[in-house]
Amino acid sequence: MLVEKTPGENPFDEPLRILHDADPEKMARLAGASLEQVESGERLVLPVLDGTISVTFPDIEIEAQPKVSSFVLKLLAVIYLGKTDGSEPEGRWVAYRELPGGRFYEPVVARSVEDPIALAYGGDLDAFDAAARSIGGAPEEIADRAYSFLLFPRVKVCLAVHAGDEEFDAGARVLFDAACSHHLNPFELRMGAEAIASRLLKSPGR
Repeated sequence: MLVEKTPGENPFDEPLRILHDADPEKMARLAGASLEQVESGERLVLPVLDGTISVTFPDIEIEAQPKVSSFVLKLLAVIYLGKTDGSEPEGRWVAYRELPGGRFYEPVVARSVEDPIALAYGGDLDAFDAAARSIGGAPEEIADRAYSFLLFPRVKVCLAVHAGDEEFDAGARVLFDAACSHHLNPFELRMGAEAIASRLLKSPGR
């Protein structure tokens, strides 16, 4: 299910239809979310980076903490809830082009994620440390600096930065856990990586 918008189409329509027909308990279990009883029914609480997005059943009301309240993160959250098959991260990183169907969007990922991160942080790894930790990043032993982020409980994304020097320009790579394609398609994963990069680039001190 691609989420590219066509004229007259609301990209939330199809994901919300899936949620309306879903079993909240099963959905929460597959997604790695929690489920709690509320006066109006049941509330599914989904961890998203350093915040949460919740969906209340049966009325399908979506609420997000301010730091994860962007249109893109809310859209990806409802898509993820409707698509995930519950597969856990494999613990193996792959490049975007290695994802099924990923080659088509690879140049866009370089322009919209990797190049801006390299430009912003390739010369200031300490600032990258601070920005990554501020949104829940966990250090990884890749490149000069790398952090993994749980976009959603089953969707793990890594940003790795190579510092620039007199001989080589700074660089950055976005990597995905090999199981990510069980939860989102390449277009949606690109959107997720862009959302993470956007948070990093807006970090206090930038």
